Amino acid sequence: MKNLFFIIAFIFAFSTAEAQGKKQKQYRSAESGRYVTKQKAEKSPATTYSTPRKARLKKGAK
Repeated sequence: MKNLFFIIAFIFAFSTAEAQGKKQKQYRSAESGRYVTKQKAEKSPATTYSTPRKARLKKGAK
């Protein structure tokens, strides 16, 4: 039973790490400077630009 738990935890840990490794983007309007959705950015590519999303630090991390 313990082994099954550790195997499941091990698989979950690696699948989470892989998902966090994906590069995400955030989109901003060049006109207003506000963040917009991906759909809005795709509708008007001439007035939006994307930047890589910054990593968030966990609470309490120094």
